[in-house]
Amino acid sequence: MRSIFSSFRSLVFSALAILLTASLMPVDTLSQVVHKPAARHVIICVDGVGISTISKMRANGRFKSFHHPSHMISTFPSLTNAALTRILEPAGAMMTGGYEDNFFDTEANRMRGGILDRFRSGRFIRGTFRELFDYHPSALKSGLGYAAPPLSTYLESQSDLIRLRQKARNSRQDVFFAYTGATDSLAHVGGEALLRNFLEGLDDTVEDIVRDSKTPVVVTLFSDHGNDFRKYRRLALKEPLRQAGFKLVNKIKDDRSVVLPQFGLVGSAVLFTREKNEERLTEVLATLQGVDFVAYEADGIVHVSNRRGNATIENRGDEYRYSAKKGDPLDLMAFTQQTASHQKGTDGFIKDEDWFALTRNSKRPDVVRRIFEGATQGVLNRANVIVNLEDGYYTGSSLLDTFTILQATHGNIGPEQSYGFVMSTMTELPPYIRAGDLWEALGSAQLHRSPKRKEK
Repeated sequence: MRSIFSSFRSLVFSALAILLTASLMPVDTLSQVVHKPAARHVIICVDGVGISTISKMRANGRFKSFHHPSHMISTFPSLTNAALTRILEPAGAMMTGGYEDNFFDTEANRMRGGILDRFRSGRFIRGTFRELFDYHPSALKSGLGYAAPPLSTYLESQSDLIRLRQKARNSRQDVFFAYTGATDSLAHVGGEALLRNFLEGLDDTVEDIVRDSKTPVVVTLFSDHGNDFRKYRRLALKEPLRQAGFKLVNKIKDDRSVVLPQFGLVGSAVLFTREKNEERLTEVLATLQGVDFVAYEADGIVHVSNRRGNATIENRGDEYRYSAKKGDPLDLMAFTQQTASHQKGTDGFIKDEDWFALTRNSKRPDVVRRIFEGATQGVLNRANVIVNLEDGYYTGSSLLDTFTILQATHGNIGPEQSYGFVMSTMTELPPYIRAGDLWEALGSAQLHRSPKRKEK
């Protein structure tokens, strides 16, 4: 009897020792030991928040329950519609019509979308990637955020926090998926101070959601691109085109027609014309001060030009070849020559993983693949010519210039505008993640609003 009691007591003490040891482990180590998955996954997309901003917040003690943020490398151009469609494609998002809400329909030969569509859910939300979210601001609410910026934008952002918290509390889904676009609007018209103020409120909201939940919760935050905070100059694109003999119009009527959508205030431009004009358009635009490079596709090859020269980018399976024809517009020849010297019988094609390793932390992150994909795919109505602006320059709606002073923007291929972020309370993620790989990195979460799930 005594021996049985002693054995039982030893077993109890052993169990207590294991529990005590586990309680002293770091949270991530404990989760590995327990292997108990959270009952709910709350995923929140914050539009236009760069990793530099979120890193500053963490340095000040915010978002301390999350693992280190990863660089989320956006699409090129680094614009919301193209980026979120790429991110959410594995979750069921259909390819977006254009780079922004106001876009040129190449088949119908006319512009679609615009400010008024932000007030109409039938065009703003239905049939787009926005339908995947359990919480997305209404079309009317999103439109009112631009009524009297930055005050209206700030008020919209605060109402976002209230509605997001309510929706998350009431949700009974295993995955709750939310979006706020007020963060991007705040960055554009309010600056980083207002954006960080909102993010402080978001951090408190996340803590409330976790605390109020009756089941364990994992939270993931991510963004679709960054924003570059600095003083900006408008790049005049229209006059040089007119001087070159082109006509800026809303539909293509003849060989001189060029359509230049002007919706937001962004760091890139997309132009539509007849294919025969692509090379000439590029020649005109590539020499302008404020233009980093101009790209277009012809016969499956992407041509890149700027004031320093021109080059081509070709794709073959999981390899890309960058060939400088004159000068070195993207400053990549040193790498290609070095790589070629280590590869016997190379024909200039280099594996995508090598390009990624070299350029993911550069002045043009993941430059080769992003330019190629941006010029050949990404949206249904693909532009003939894409202009990447230098940091500090923007283009877009003249109307917006009349009632706001641009504080930040995105759209170009540079680090501040391209680097979004992703971080989770669940696990440490790789330091650099492409937009197209993000959903898999999060475990390929199944969204109950996804068409793929409904099909099953």
